[in-house]
This record gives sequence, C-alpha cells and structure tokens, in this order.
Amino acid sequence: MTAESKSLIQEELSHSGEESPITPELITLDTFRITTETEVPEEEYLFRLFDKPCFPRRDISAITGAEKCGKTLFTTMLMACCIKKEVLELERINEEALKIMWYDTEQSTSTTKGILSDRIAKMVDGELDTHFFVFNVRPCDYEERLEMLITGIESYHPDLVIIDNISDLLPSINDGEASVKLVDQLMQLSSEHNCNISVVIHLNKSGEKRNLRGWLGTEILHKAFEVYHCEQVYGTEVFSIEQTLSRKYRVSQNIYYTIDNEGLPCLVNKPDTQPRDAQGKFMSTKPEAYQMSADKMKTFNQDYILRHLGDNRHPWEWNLQQLFGDAMGSRAMMGCEDLKKTVMQLAKIKRPGYYEKVFDLARQQGVIKQTLDKNGRVVVITP
Repeated sequence: MTAESKSLIQEELSHSGEESPITPELITLDTFRITTETEVPEEEYLFRLFDKPCFPRRDISAITGAEKCGKTLFTTMLMACCIKKEVLELERINEEALKIMWYDTEQSTSTTKGILSDRIAKMVDGELDTHFFVFNVRPCDYEERLEMLITGIESYHPDLVIIDNISDLLPSINDGEASVKLVDQLMQLSSEHNCNISVVIHLNKSGEKRNLRGWLGTEILHKAFEVYHCEQVYGTEVFSIEQTLSRKYRVSQNIYYTIDNEGLPCLVNKPDTQPRDAQGKFMSTKPEAYQMSADKMKTFNQDYILRHLGDNRHPWEWNLQQLFGDAMGSRAMMGCEDLKKTVMQLAKIKRPGYYEKVFDLARQQGVIKQTLDKNGRVVVITP
C-alpha cells in the first residue's frame, strides 16, 4: 500500500461517525446545476414578428389590453399562422403546420364557433380541423377548467396553447398564493410538453400598458417571456399590436391593421390623421404628457422643464434625460415602483396617471428601457 493510499484511508477514518455533508436535498439541488458544459435544448420559436423570433416553446407569452381592443383578434392571427405560413407581419418559422389548442373561458359557444368558422377558417382557406383543438369551457367552474386544460395539453400535445382568459382559472385574480401556483403549473406544462402557452389577461382599470390585472397579472409579468399590448387607435377603425416586454428579441415596430368587409384583419399604415374627440372636434397631436395648460405646467419642478420661446404650438417639454438620470442616479437598474416614486417627487408630479404618460414618453424616446432582472422582476435601465 502506498503512502498516499494510507493517507486517504486515515482521512476517511478520522471523519467516521460524523454526519455527511452530502444530504438528499443537496443531491437534488445538484441535478439542477448549470455549468458551461451543461447540455440544454436549443431555444425554439414558433413565429417571427418583423423578422424577430417570438412565441418560444417551453415558455409563456402574455397578451393584454383594455376590453374590446383586439386581443382576440390577435390570437386569431396567431392561430391562423399555425396553418398559413404568413399572416400580416407574422411568419411561421417551421415549414410544417402547427397544432393549436384554443381554450376559451369567457365567450359564448356561438361566438367561439363564429370566430373559428367565419374568421380563422377563411384566413387559412378552411384547412384547420386536424390541427385545431378548440374548447369552450365557460359553463364550467374554475377548478374544472384548470383540470381539463391540463388534460387537454397532456392528451393533444399542441404546439401553441391559447388561454382566453387566464383569469377564469382562479377564484380571484388577487389570490396571491393561487396565482403563483397557477403560473408555475403553466410554466411546467409548457416545458414538459414543449409548447408555447399564450395567456390573455386584461389590464387594470387604469389602462396603463404595464399594469396587468390583479396579483395574477403581476405574477405573469414577472414570469412571461414576452408581453404584447393590443389597443384600438383612438378615433379610428385601426387596431395596433405592440410588444411591450421581451426577455430576448425586442420588436420595436407595431402592427397596424383594420377589419375588412369580410371581417378579416388586413394591414394598414399607422394613422397619420389628426384624431377627433367624441364631439367631432380635432384633438391635439402633441404627446399626452404636454396636453395641459400653462398654469398646470408651472406646478412642476421647473428644473426639469425645457422652454421653447416663440413656439406657440410646443412652448415647453420635459427634460427627460435629466429627470430620469437624476432619479436613477448611479444605479444601473431600478424597480418600476421605486422609479415612479422618485420621479414624481423630483418633478413634483401629483397624479400617478400623469406620471405614466411621462414614463411612456421617456420609453418611446429611448431615454429608459424596461427589462427583467435575474429574478424575473420588471426593472428599468438607461440604455
């Protein structure tokens, strides 16, 4: 026996009787360890939007917006694109058609059937029965809906699952524990069955794009790979689709479309006409953040106001670079609520609704950008 072998044996004997540091929990933890040598499945996406990959398998996507603003119209485009190679600005990546499971929880059966027969079937020239698994479960309670959803995914193995509306799978959208459990279940199902699960959820009553309804909406915002916001352009017959959040491929362009005489979506340009209000009067084309009286503007912190002397149409604007730069200070990123509180204090903004208009303007101009931190929380960074 070599001296080295004797040394190893003595080392083992010296620890005899001691509790091993290798516990069952540690063994389980190590099965989830990721190293540079770990083999993982290559990311696979179902579609491209403006040539950017989107709607990944093994993940969740979210579709939101106010009521009657085109959310279901967008889901019909996704479903049609599973059969037809291109639908508006969407393009299916695989050559083979995809299987779809549409799980409708809130519309009447006649509405679901009408959308399937009169819209989707026309968009794909009638070829959909072997690829579509459509269920209307509005008559069921939330527990039955969730149980049958899981059964359907396990049985039919769809590539794309659309749940419209995810809120109907819970007793309350403000039940925090149930919301976390539901989103975790959907994430596991998408991974286990190699599909994308796209969920439709309304916005809060404030209508703010990033404010998904209830605790459930907050949990979805944290966990979803991407979020799409649907709305009808004010004063027009045009609808828009905007990607407001993505973990990887940011789509900076919006889809603009309208509904033709056959009830089908068709592409249009972004409306460039001056909108009118309900009384038919022309509305201002200025950003909403600047649509206020001069007296109101004077209540803000003037250190963050830029004046344009002699320009009666645009006499002032926010110094967004300075305002958000001061709010973030030396921090590389900042939580949305912390940033909101800080900016409102600095600028002397009193109403949260008005802050959202300033925030949107800063985001549109590239002063700030929303992303997700390593824990999946929505944060703001300066590009």
